[in-house]
Amino acid sequence: MIAFYLTLPLVLVAVIRLLVVLFNFLSKPYLPVSSPKVSPMVSVLVPARNEEANIANLLNGLQLQEYSNMEILVYNDESTDSTAAIVDEFANADSRIRLINGDSKPEGWMGKNYACHRLSEQARGDYFLFLDADVAVKPSFVGSSLAYLESKRLTLLSMFPHQQMGTWGERVTVPVMQWVLLSLLPLRFVMWSKRRSLAAANGQVMLFDAHLYKQYQWHQQFKDSAAEDIAISRGIKRARLRMATLLGSDDVSCRMYHSYTDAVTGFAKNVCQYFGGNRMVMAVFALLSTFGFIPVLYFVPFPLVFVYLFAKIFSRMLVAYLTFQKPLVSVLLQPVQQLAFLQMVWQSLKLHSGKELIWKGRAYSKESL
Repeated sequence: MIAFYLTLPLVLVAVIRLLVVLFNFLSKPYLPVSSPKVSPMVSVLVPARNEEANIANLLNGLQLQEYSNMEILVYNDESTDSTAAIVDEFANADSRIRLINGDSKPEGWMGKNYACHRLSEQARGDYFLFLDADVAVKPSFVGSSLAYLESKRLTLLSMFPHQQMGTWGERVTVPVMQWVLLSLLPLRFVMWSKRRSLAAANGQVMLFDAHLYKQYQWHQQFKDSAAEDIAISRGIKRARLRMATLLGSDDVSCRMYHSYTDAVTGFAKNVCQYFGGNRMVMAVFALLSTFGFIPVLYFVPFPLVFVYLFAKIFSRMLVAYLTFQKPLVSVLLQPVQQLAFLQMVWQSLKLHSGKELIWKGRAYSKESL
């Protein structure tokens, strides 16, 4: 009987997470296609470090935007490949595009945060749209994003792009973070609630009101954070400003990683932030979400076992629908994805123990996570 009562919370948590996923599924947190009523200047700001494989695709997409009042600034963050040369070619053909060759980051700054800060210093727009170089955008994206931000009177609009996955290594890693996010956070509440625990943003896509950005200097304020997007979202909530975070459909997409190792290493940098920076909560969640079925099968009566398994499987299927994956494949890959999640958590814990993580040629220590 004691074992039953100790195990029952696992069933309740599975049901609650299913309800969160169901809310996200029914509320459809996607960007609607629309046009802004006015046409202020938008500064599209792209930090780029060794992005020769991606930068042309992004710049091509930006040139095809239906919204034309833009400037496009690309910060060459000490790239050792042909990133700068590619951007130069585009700049010679399009006066809206400008290359900024970066300098060495000062002590105490994360590389991307410094690049974004330097871009903001050069930008002239009424709105700042920060995009990662590996993002791809459809022609309606900039106009629709601006229209949404203005209509909702937001300080920040952020988005989680639709993730493109080309290898099995990506398919067993990238969906893990989507599952964690969409089963723990009702995305619409990012805008509706003032609670910092319901703050979330994604540094791949962040559209700011430039006046408020300059006032708060968001990237400078969190210059030493490897998860600056989440830190900024909490800072915005703390300042009682409005923000929203949506899911990308076909309007904005991204291929974040190209292998299992890259994905695990990349997610290890910020997975702890999904749990409020609490390493214990992260570790317990990882263990129970992976192995919790064992005590449930042993100590819980069959009707509740069915409820538990249904909640686990159906939530995976709904997350797959929300993120344009194949539901059956997502369910079949669940055991392998959970093991990948454990590896991400373990690598994150090693970072906090003092060991360094190397990402794009730079070291990340526990102080920055």
